[in-house]
Amino acid sequence: VEIALKPFLPQLQTTFTKALQDSNRAVRLKAADALGKLIVIHVKVDPLFTELLNGIRSSDDSAIRDTMLQALRFVTRGAGAKVDAAIRRNISMVLLGMLGHDEDATRMASAGCLAELCAFLSEEELSTVLHQHLLADVSGIDWMVRHGRSLALSVAVNVAPSRLCSPKYYNSVQEMILSNATADRIPIAVSGIRGMGFLMKYHMEGGGNLPPKLSNLFIKCLQNSSSDIKLVAEKMIWWANKNHLPSLDPQTIKPILKALLDNTKDKNTSVRAYSDQAIVNLLKMRAGEEVLESVSKILDAASLELLNESCRRSLKKLAGQADSDEQIDDTILT
Repeated sequence: VEIALKPFLPQLQTTFTKALQDSNRAVRLKAADALGKLIVIHVKVDPLFTELLNGIRSSDDSAIRDTMLQALRFVTRGAGAKVDAAIRRNISMVLLGMLGHDEDATRMASAGCLAELCAFLSEEELSTVLHQHLLADVSGIDWMVRHGRSLALSVAVNVAPSRLCSPKYYNSVQEMILSNATADRIPIAVSGIRGMGFLMKYHMEGGGNLPPKLSNLFIKCLQNSSSDIKLVAEKMIWWANKNHLPSLDPQTIKPILKALLDNTKDKNTSVRAYSDQAIVNLLKMRAGEEVLESVSKILDAASLELLNESCRRSLKKLAGQADSDEQIDDTILT
């Protein structure tokens, strides 16, 4: 298919970039997606990157600008390694300048785009972006700038874990994510907790266990008085423990499970529903009952009773159904 499309590249590119200006949002999003797929077979990618960057700079319509940012993100994912270094630097400067944008959707789309770019920056460029922006001191800065930085840092851990979690940066990255997760502003805290989920997955893919700081903060988030905080913590535990990954050891699971079991009795319907989803994945129940049994052996009587009751009520039924494929990255427009 790819080779067959080559003769039509210029035509397709023109059609898709024009569609980014369409009044229909669904058309614009499809066009952004299509450009991300098309760029992979492109030899000369620079003109498209430049055109998108110019469009982002000059667009007065925020809805169109945001879809252009998404298109730029997807073409970066597909061809970030092929783009000219000077153009890449221009892109990163423009995106850094938009991290504090007063429109939420623009701030989020530019943060996601910058995160994607982090996989392709030179070591020197990455160090500058991290130390001068994403890991920089937050005291006295506008909350929107902090929110944009926090989003970009969290998503970068998801899309470029080998770089963000290298020994050179790991401690600073984890500290900043944990600090963001405990921010007073809910949007900053939510983005930090997403980052915690991305870190959790990174540790699980490496077969390692969770740093105590990370698991302890997850438990605190599950016990938070805000439903928004509880909900995103549950979603990230659900997502980071999807079936293909090895399970955590029972001693690490136990305190997280106890907090999730408490949330199965929460007054908020969504919090209750997602705690069930998170427990099914945490205990790998779609793969059998091995983890469930080994954790049951070390639970106190009250928690065990709660777990058995939840199994009867909903967990066994959920485990018999296919897992949801919900999009967890909220910087991607849908």
